Amino acid sequence: MSLTVSDCLKLPSLRAAKVVAGHAGLSHIVNNVSVLEIYDAALFSLDAAVNDSDMTLTSFGAIADDYALQCKHIEHMHHCGDAAVVIYYVGIFLKEIHPSLIETADRLGFPLILMPEGRMDCFYREVLYDVYKAIFHAKNKEKDLINHVVALFSRLPVDRKNLPNLLRLISDSLKCTVLLSDTVMNNVCLSKYPASNDITASDIHQIYENTNCSDAHGAESVWQERPLRIFRVPFTAFEYRNFSIYAIDESGFLTMDDMYDVVALLEIFSKLWDLDADNILENSLISSILDGDSEKMRQISAKLSIDIHAINTSIFLRPAFSGLEPQDKLRLQREMVQQIKTCSDDWGKTVIVDTYESLIVSFTMYSSTNNTDKEYLQDMTERLDTLCTNYTISFFPCDNKAEETRKTYLLYSETIPLAIRIFPWRKLFSYGDILFAHQCESLCCEKEDAFRICRNILKPLLEDADSDALLETLTVFYLDEDCDVKNTAARLYVHRNTIQYRLTKVRAITNFKTNDMLANHLMHQAVACYRLHPELFAL
Repeated sequence: MSLTVSDCLKLPSLRAAKVVAGHAGLSHIVNNVSVLEIYDAALFSLDAAVNDSDMTLTSFGAIADDYALQCKHIEHMHHCGDAAVVIYYVGIFLKEIHPSLIETADRLGFPLILMPEGRMDCFYREVLYDVYKAIFHAKNKEKDLINHVVALFSRLPVDRKNLPNLLRLISDSLKCTVLLSDTVMNNVCLSKYPASNDITASDIHQIYENTNCSDAHGAESVWQERPLRIFRVPFTAFEYRNFSIYAIDESGFLTMDDMYDVVALLEIFSKLWDLDADNILENSLISSILDGDSEKMRQISAKLSIDIHAINTSIFLRPAFSGLEPQDKLRLQREMVQQIKTCSDDWGKTVIVDTYESLIVSFTMYSSTNNTDKEYLQDMTERLDTLCTNYTISFFPCDNKAEETRKTYLLYSETIPLAIRIFPWRKLFSYGDILFAHQCESLCCEKEDAFRICRNILKPLLEDADSDALLETLTVFYLDEDCDVKNTAARLYVHRNTIQYRLTKVRAITNFKTNDMLANHLMHQAVACYRLHPELFAL
């Protein structure tokens, strides 16, 4: 069981104390005990971070004659999530407990506890010792992070129920630094323990990337010559977003079960309270669109003042992650997203960009006939090439409805591997390329009249003694080099006259008419089907 204010009143050092107001809060959990004898306007700002349910010991000595400030003090402690206040030396430093103080504590349900009046032999150290001993005993007896944090968070005022304060309670309860970060390691929320810790989100990302940390357990590391363990658990919360929770443990007591409890808390509160900060909402916009949730798309875009219908192009960037460790994959995703954002800012382009599954997805205004947009795209690819050269970029016109955009995404996901097999040297894919690959695959799978025609176009070449060279030349000419003889020769490392000779021989064998647009289309389709499924053309 967690230690409550009522439990503390049974301790030897508090047996003589009495509750004069705020009896409704005697069930408050006590997680810490502290002393506060300094008053400063900045210190009592209502925007201050929440406390981990402190029982605060004070004499109000610095504000003994100012009852209004004493009430403000109580308001502040309640607002920050404290459990109770214990007032010392009444009748000595503090003349009396003013009725306004009792009224405030009763209104808030905040226990106001008095040590015996007129006595100087009541010492802070005795209560500090007894309460901390009881806290440690309670924690060792039963460890229940979820119920503990739920109780503390639920007691906060409505305007304080937010993501930073939830992480603060988690961080203080576990005595470790906690970072909530999205898939590409954008810093969403960081809560440090102790609060004076100078570690940053970038430090945590770097520590994780430099270890061989598995998501199944933590890993040993060192930061600023201090040994520590780092933990990471990926999860989904806040509607559509994929997140990771990182923890830096310097005490050596954190376990993976604690991490799973943290994830459970985040999943619980993301549904019970509106914990979505603007950056989480923005990250959710792309996910809501690609998941086909038009209502969520409208809600998020309206809240962020984004005219989703003014965006005409969706761009899918597909890095090749094969062979990369999880840390390297995350780092590459993060750096590529940052490059896209930086490049877009430099060119004055409005862009929504995020990861979705293994893709990097962006929505923007783009025109292939605008020279400035062409230069922007070229600059972006050059910047991305400094990070990774093995990726593809595909362009699609945007639909007005998320449901329709999801259909486009599903078509892309299914077809892009096929398009890459047809056009292995291509980096930029239009929606026409994707549709063409989809059609070719359908032809090959159906194996009906249209595929029979494609196979018959190439059948005479398969019977020729030079079939391999002829088919290779034909596929490179049509699929890789846009029917350019010079470039085809360069690609195959042969003289251009050799290419001319082979193409002439192809025309002679197949009776193919180069001046017939429809015939050219059929040949283009036939060689694409051949490159996709050469086994289907075997004699």
